[in-house]
Amino acid sequence: MSDIFFLILRRMRVPLILLISVYAIATLGMTLIPGVTPDGEPWHMSFFHAFYFVSFMGTTIGFGEIPYEFTDTQRAWVLVCIYTSVISWLYGIGNLLRLVQDDTFRNAVAERAFRLNIKRIDLPFYIICGYGETGQLITRGLVELNIQTIIIDHDPERTSSLELENLTLAPIVLNADITEAQNLITAGLNHEKCRGVIAVTENDHTNLKIAVASKLVNPGVPVICRSEIQDEADNMASFGTDAIINPYLTFGRRLSLLTQNPALYRIQNWFINQHSAEHIHQRVTQSGLPSGKWIICGYGRFGKAVEHFIRNDVNDIVVVEADPEGKNAPDTAVIGRGTEAKTLREAGIEDASVIVAASDDDANNLSILITAQQLNKEIYTIGRVSSEANHMLFVRARCDYIMRRSQVVANETLTVISRPLVTRFIQYSSSLTRTATEELIKDICLLTDNEAPVTWRLVIDEKQAPALVRLLRNDGSLTVGDVCSNKSLHREASIPLLLLRGGMSHLLPDSEAPLFENDELLLCGRRGRQLLAQKLIYNNELVDTMINNNRHHIPLLRWLHRRKSS
Repeated sequence: MSDIFFLILRRMRVPLILLISVYAIATLGMTLIPGVTPDGEPWHMSFFHAFYFVSFMGTTIGFGEIPYEFTDTQRAWVLVCIYTSVISWLYGIGNLLRLVQDDTFRNAVAERAFRLNIKRIDLPFYIICGYGETGQLITRGLVELNIQTIIIDHDPERTSSLELENLTLAPIVLNADITEAQNLITAGLNHEKCRGVIAVTENDHTNLKIAVASKLVNPGVPVICRSEIQDEADNMASFGTDAIINPYLTFGRRLSLLTQNPALYRIQNWFINQHSAEHIHQRVTQSGLPSGKWIICGYGRFGKAVEHFIRNDVNDIVVVEADPEGKNAPDTAVIGRGTEAKTLREAGIEDASVIVAASDDDANNLSILITAQQLNKEIYTIGRVSSEANHMLFVRARCDYIMRRSQVVANETLTVISRPLVTRFIQYSSSLTRTATEELIKDICLLTDNEAPVTWRLVIDEKQAPALVRLLRNDGSLTVGDVCSNKSLHREASIPLLLLRGGMSHLLPDSEAPLFENDELLLCGRRGRQLLAQKLIYNNELVDTMINNNRHHIPLLRWLHRRKSS
């Protein structure tokens, strides 16, 4: 606030001095110039009456001549004072309007309001650095989770779009330099409610600066960073960055799953993309991607990531690159962009199984996909979208699998934040055999009636499951099956995916496995039954009926149990 007052006084110094001088001289002149009473006696106006008259004269209100009619000399002086005071007011108001429109002043006021909002915040929040396409998707996902967001971005035009967003929990915005540590502190990095920093700008080095500053200012706050360059990612990891997301490597792993174990991809796709579903054709999710010849058009970071992850899963890879030497493409690479039929024929499009449009130009990628479909009707198409605005064009082009960098980063980030056990499950699920994966899919589809499942976490502690803790402390026994099913009320309620105990993860725990205090379970089930299962677990009385379903404390539940038993 002192900065704002200082700025006002500094910018309005000359107009204020001019106004004070005009009023002082006008008041002094009114007291010195003699007047005449109605009886013809001379009189002099007091300073109080002179200042009172000059005040309403300067604002052009016009109460008239007081307390007596003026002489011609007084009226001449009043004329001079009127014009000088009006001009002074116009000059002062003009400077005030320029001050209000000045970027420095507006930033100072905005920062003051921002600081007040941070002090008043009483919800857990994340600091999002960069409000581009990725930042927008992450903000929407966090709002759906009822998590407050603090957005820092240097471009006010991008953050102004927030006014058009129909968000139930309005983000708090600061337009400032993201890389300055003081701005992170201002945004609440040391606030007790701060749950983490998310750096998702387009510049990897900027994300590195944010990660370094955050860890130095508050080492205990988790930091999630986006990085597309391996050197920058390694640097981030050396500073203890908690999660580093590379959209190209992440997508490359998914393509590898689609060639090796499509069933496992289907499971991971269910759990990762619960906030923003990927666009992938049904024929790809059901049967996976063929392992024949793959054509990769564009050998940048995305093309290299795809080639790295599928090289051991497919029979042949042909790279098409306009600048093979500059991009370090293989010696067998076909020179060209892939937008021309001649180049694609040279790459062997007629007998290819999959084509990947991996360049950083959306127009070229669309041209590659459309030309490839004309030359080979059965080919599988994978396209990279650089701008979210062009996503619909790739859908219209009937692309089988669309890679959206922003969506990949946003989904991974939201999974790390809201479902940490899902991240662990995905990490360990790669050890599942294809048979075990297919059996798990059958069980999930049977449970959810072929609908996409949802996941939730059960922590057996006093805060989240007091009734279960009470049961265990009273020498009671509790198994995974007890919290996953309730035969007295409904059929199987959920499927256990992961048991976390003492930092050790147990994949697909058996229903007879015992549970102990502070255990964490990752469960999946049908949307809607999730809420019922949580009520059964969190409610003291209903937990007793779930564990001992022969002794219902509620008459309605006893009646239901007798009807079902008979």
